[in-house]
Amino acid sequence: MESTLKACLLHILEDLLEEELVKFKFQLTNIALAEGYNHMPWGTIQQANPVILADLLIQYYGEEYSKTVTQEVLKAINQRNLAEKLCQAMEKSGSSTEKVAKETNKRKQENKAGLDEDKWQLTMSKRFKNIFQTKSKKTPNETASSHRDTQLVNNKEETIQNQHFPDLIKRLNLESYYPKKMTKVYKTFLHGTQPRTEEELPLCFLEKLLVLDCHLRYQVYRGNIDRIPTVSQTLRTTEIEKSFEDFFIVKETQSTTVPTCIHPMDIQMAIFHCADHFTRQYILTKLSICQFALPLLVPNPCNFQIEFPLWSLRQIRRSWREVEKIGWEKKIRSYNNQLISWQPIHTVSFIKIGNYASTSKSQILNSLLSKSKHDHFFLHHSREDNNRCLLVDGMVEICWFCPATLAELLKKSGSPYSLSNWANMARKYEFIIDEDQRDCQEAGKKANILMDILRKVKLSEIKGKLLPLQGGLWRDWCKKDKELHQLQEKGNKSIEQYKNEIEKEKLKIRCEQYHKVINLNDLMKSLLESLQSHLETHTELYFLQVLSMSMDQLTTTELEKLHQRHSSLLAQVRTEKQKQSKRDSLRCWEAELEAVSKEISDSTLGIEHLLRELGQIYEALEEASSQTNTLFLSLPQMAADLMISGAPIELMDGDASYVPLRWVAAVFDKVSEKLGDKRVFVLSVLGLQNSGKSTLLNAMFGLQLSLSAGRHTRGAYMHLLKVDEMLREQLGFDFMLVVDTEGLQVSELMNKAQNEENELATFVIGLGNLTLINILGKDLSEIQDILQIALHAFLRMKQLNISPRCLFVHHNIEEIIDTDQSTERQRWLQEILDEMTIAAAKHEQCSGVCHFSDVIKFDVKNHIYYFAHLWEGSPPMAPPNPCYSHNVQELKSRILKHAKEESRGSILKISELKVRVRDLWKALVNENFIFRFKNTREVMAMNKLETVYRSWTWELRSHVLDLQNQLTNQIQKGEVKEIKGSSIENQVVQKHEAIKQELERYFREDRDRNILSQRKGIFKDDLKNLKEDLIVETMRKCEALISGKKIQDLFKEQRVKLEHKLLEKIRGMAKSPCRKELHDKELRDMFNKIWSENISILLLPTLASAEGPDIDIELENVLLEHFKQHPNIVNKIQYRGTKKTFSINYSKHVITPQEFPVYGPSEEEFEKDIIKKTTAQIVKLVQDIIHKREQQNEGYSSSYFHEILQVIHTEAEAASQGVRFMLTNRFKLELALELLKEAANHFKKMCIAFKTANNPVLYLESKREEFFTNFKLAYKNFQNTD
Repeated sequence: MESTLKACLLHILEDLLEEELVKFKFQLTNIALAEGYNHMPWGTIQQANPVILADLLIQYYGEEYSKTVTQEVLKAINQRNLAEKLCQAMEKSGSSTEKVAKETNKRKQENKAGLDEDKWQLTMSKRFKNIFQTKSKKTPNETASSHRDTQLVNNKEETIQNQHFPDLIKRLNLESYYPKKMTKVYKTFLHGTQPRTEEELPLCFLEKLLVLDCHLRYQVYRGNIDRIPTVSQTLRTTEIEKSFEDFFIVKETQSTTVPTCIHPMDIQMAIFHCADHFTRQYILTKLSICQFALPLLVPNPCNFQIEFPLWSLRQIRRSWREVEKIGWEKKIRSYNNQLISWQPIHTVSFIKIGNYASTSKSQILNSLLSKSKHDHFFLHHSREDNNRCLLVDGMVEICWFCPATLAELLKKSGSPYSLSNWANMARKYEFIIDEDQRDCQEAGKKANILMDILRKVKLSEIKGKLLPLQGGLWRDWCKKDKELHQLQEKGNKSIEQYKNEIEKEKLKIRCEQYHKVINLNDLMKSLLESLQSHLETHTELYFLQVLSMSMDQLTTTELEKLHQRHSSLLAQVRTEKQKQSKRDSLRCWEAELEAVSKEISDSTLGIEHLLRELGQIYEALEEASSQTNTLFLSLPQMAADLMISGAPIELMDGDASYVPLRWVAAVFDKVSEKLGDKRVFVLSVLGLQNSGKSTLLNAMFGLQLSLSAGRHTRGAYMHLLKVDEMLREQLGFDFMLVVDTEGLQVSELMNKAQNEENELATFVIGLGNLTLINILGKDLSEIQDILQIALHAFLRMKQLNISPRCLFVHHNIEEIIDTDQSTERQRWLQEILDEMTIAAAKHEQCSGVCHFSDVIKFDVKNHIYYFAHLWEGSPPMAPPNPCYSHNVQELKSRILKHAKEESRGSILKISELKVRVRDLWKALVNENFIFRFKNTREVMAMNKLETVYRSWTWELRSHVLDLQNQLTNQIQKGEVKEIKGSSIENQVVQKHEAIKQELERYFREDRDRNILSQRKGIFKDDLKNLKEDLIVETMRKCEALISGKKIQDLFKEQRVKLEHKLLEKIRGMAKSPCRKELHDKELRDMFNKIWSENISILLLPTLASAEGPDIDIELENVLLEHFKQHPNIVNKIQYRGTKKTFSINYSKHVITPQEFPVYGPSEEEFEKDIIKKTTAQIVKLVQDIIHKREQQNEGYSSSYFHEILQVIHTEAEAASQGVRFMLTNRFKLELALELLKEAANHFKKMCIAFKTANNPVLYLESKREEFFTNFKLAYKNFQNTD
């Protein structure tokens, strides 16, 4: 009946489309069930195909109820036809199965045992338990004799087991840890590789496990073998009996006493029994990486209960490939780094019956699984040394293997099952499942609440809808904050005004976030309730890990598809670009590539995003709320507790490429409160994507950094490690903070800007006391560019007073490098690094910097490490290379040695580290120039181009100034009464075209043309915009001059009439018989009436007072553009008014190039005299320019500022020719700030005078006062005459 039912169910399920099958599974976990039935776990059915799903339906709901459940689900997804079809099929099959049913019932009646199926299952369950317990219990069918023999043997075996386990724990010094009291404490420790006593065996085992040293399985201590109590060894020689259980009963017939040392497997299993669930998980994960078989069923050494350690196996990941047939084609599907516990896998069991086979089962398995010498299964009972393993009797081990030769055979063997499926079977046999403990179950329930919410939203929309604070609002806030420091879009606003506007916009964004905090969605409410309800941190860790695994399952499949699509598009785009194609398809592919990149980012979801949302909740509450609530206070404490427990905490948001300073500071404060203000050594890790950073940190410190398929580390994460007590005094610090970063040069894959990558590298290098720079292979070129930009940044950020240190770690070095090779490579590397440094120092005008170590501490002899390949063979079945483990141990020793050598002052306390993070990040945000470039060559090429371009733009500006002067003279002489825009444009365009040709030739012929090619369009557009602005300015000036000339001429005509009328008015008043003396107000009223009647008619209705330029704002814009390469330029310009009067500072304003030798006092005084004269000459030339412009009466032009800057640059460069010094850019900037401030005051007066002279309203207003004064004076004269 069951096979018929399964066939019917399978037929129905196969009729469902892929999308309909997904709906079927979803409804299967949501429909109402009859009392006594439970929903299938989503993790069990999510990946199930129709065959497995049909099995699961029967398994979970039985033959009858599974039909009902299937019909109800089909109706729920609007598949009523299929529901009817299932019903009809089962009715038809009913008659055909009646005969079979009768025969079955007859056989059951004839069965002497008379056991029904449930009783049989219960009996087999007891028998199966007896097998693993190696003792039998009384059954009705056993004879009294066999019972006595078996019971005697098993009682004795139990006594031996119970006696030896405590002895073993005592010998290993693990008494205080049993049972399950050993926690996984993240520590920095360094121990000897070989044990000196038996008590050191567990620590040596764990240390070897940490660094992936496969030799841990062969580690023994034989030092006190003579003093160890003898152990009775049981050898089995009796014949096999017929009963099934007797195959597994250990019978004692001969006993020999031999001296023994502790078996390596006993060390492993003793630690396993002492470890808590998280430590077990860590141990099995490491053993899995070492390609060792893992315990699947573990007998308790004291009470003989069987444990299925599902939780301990949850973090095991595997990579493999499958061949899928689609029609006649075969397609290879890759599974990368998948959580194996969720995957349905075909199983092959190996069982050894009795003790009579001469060949070891483990030997057969190892020969089958591996062609190398590596043993996946350990030979538990080696006959060579009679060293019997005590803790493996009854234990079942598991190992994953994907043999191509057996693939088809396995597929025909039946349905695959996952470890989760096995756990359900194990429960039926009353095995203990570690996941069934209360804390884990509660964590699972709470995680499921969150997962139910997540599943209701499309994956790529989850962040936008359920994590809104870290999305567009947070990214907009970051952009505003960066703009606050860099002023890239300032426009015609003063720096102060623009910054105030940005601050208001930032606060507005925070207020929007705050309103979302007040109305938190169900996801974040549930998350906060779960975290707040867990009083103990390890319970939080259960919850977060269960949630993390569930989110991993939710995202993996979709991300794999997106990454495959991304890789395909990226290959197409690269191919087309290499062809220099301009086809429309290229633009379409680029657009689609960008869209896929965004979808990957939107679909990438993990615990870090939930914790990031908590950080944004905190920052919104701190900035936008005036009240302090319990939520506000609890959030940093939650993160601090997780950080102290070893969980990674995000330092830099990888999506926004920004550090949430308030949140990070609050977390540090809470860590400091809990641990004390301890000293922390910061170790940063930097490298390319897939260069082995996470594996290295995992091997050195046990950090669980592996991520699921389709996900990369984004941004930077910090992990707090406790330093072992024995090392604290030697090292001088209590904790190590490891900062792990996203892979560099991943920008093309993740659509990140160049400057974000440079910022990240500089940030982590600057933050670390030591930075490990991971390099794949010997070649430094891939990371060389990043280092160059970091060098520039550190040279520009001198105020931070930091001196970072680095180590280079070259991975995957196959051949052994001998001494001569090593010396040659060291010399070559030193030359490259020094050349980079000299080039950067020259550009940044830093004297005394000749070597890489002058900026970043580095010793070429001691700070380079070559690592072997991680794997000894080809993954996924290859074990770790023993040489890699040795390399890790050496590197770890070297790191701690460097830490010990570090001065105590440079190792900061937690509170000081918080300040360092803030200061370093603010300095990076203030840096608006250097991070946009790829390397020093690009920086220097751009600097040279901008210098040439500045000279070209000055040619154009100078040409237009001459043109303006010429037109001014013509207008004032009356030679030009009307000006046309076309005539001005023609005279400017000619010069513009000549300069444009120069620009084209530069991009065509310069040796750096390939580097600069992408910027060509920007410069052409800027030149075009400048031409248009100058034409508009010239036209406006000419129109103002013409208008002023007209009003002046008209006023001259009306002047005589006005004077005559005023004089007549005065005479009339003098002759009046009732005249009285008029006061000023009465005179002004009389004057204004006459003025309005005669002069107002001169003003045309359309003429109005035009608003003039804001000279201070234009000066700020000119300075920002001209000195944009200068560090911290915004603050220097904003606070220029508070600076002292300029004076020469020879240490900051003058440098001596490296190629010149040190010179004597007399030469130094001579050159100081040259510098003073040059400065005085510049001041005089600028004063002459100002005077000249005042005399020309042409008003103000921003080109006047450029004229002064050109003089400063030209004179400073000329003074540096032929001498052994150079005037720095700082000299030019500070002198320019002084001179331009003074010039701006003159230009303001010139602007007012020009407007007064040429604006009709202002001109007439200026004459009004003149005439009124004359009018009043004439009136008084008449009064006196009379």
